Amino acid sequence: MYACDYLEKGVLNALRGTAFPAPSKCYLALYISDPGESGTNGTETLYDGYRRMEIDFSAPADTNGGVGIQNLLDLTFPAAATAAGTITHIGVLDSLAGGNMLARGELIEPLVIGKDETPVVLAGDVLFYLTGDLSRAWKAKVLNLFRGQSLAGITPFHSLWNGSPESGGAELSGDNYARVAVSFSAPVEQPSGQLLARNTVAASYPRPSTAWGTWTHSAICSADSSGEPVWIKARAEPMALKKGYMPMIAEGAVEVGLN
Repeated sequence: MYACDYLEKGVLNALRGTAFPAPSKCYLALYISDPGESGTNGTETLYDGYRRMEIDFSAPADTNGGVGIQNLLDLTFPAAATAAGTITHIGVLDSLAGGNMLARGELIEPLVIGKDETPVVLAGDVLFYLTGDLSRAWKAKVLNLFRGQSLAGITPFHSLWNGSPESGGAELSGDNYARVAVSFSAPVEQPSGQLLARNTVAASYPRPSTAWGTWTHSAICSADSSGEPVWIKARAEPMALKKGYMPMIAEGAVEVGLN
């Protein structure tokens, strides 16, 4: 499954201090055409007796090289009184009718619903996982939106690390090292359809008065000290930060999106 615009905007706006309230329940819907990034472009099947089915997801867990969730139970839709066409896509929405689509996906094999047939989605068949540069902790927070846990807005800070903060890395330190506040743009749609938020202004660290160590990773953290990593990116080449060298973060160099 793929994140829809509503989910992407809500998560990226959390980097701008805006909380994203989780839906109290999620519902699975069946479509005879692709709902698209907006979640509003496809055609939902509307056979007599059809209704969306409430869906419960597992706790986030490592899967497919990322962090994912899946439906816990079989979902049995009402039987079709007449032939209902071919289901090609599914969507997860926050309402039994109307509402906002959080994610959508294409069926591996289209499902033809004939007269008196009952569509069934088996446990584990609805899988949504995140890869990319979000930290594992924040991937889990995003996925927990599907489980009724809201996402708080943060004030983001850029930080420098030797090694990934999720793999035993250590944050650099020195006489005048400090994390640097960053601000993010509103989410902007890319030609691929993905939404990205970028840092809006260049930022510079204090000039080291002593060596800080080797900079191998950058991280956006949720506080000016402590907090948790939100986004982690390895440098193309490690850089030794010696006395007198002032690290710079160019405008637009930090790109955050959902993958």
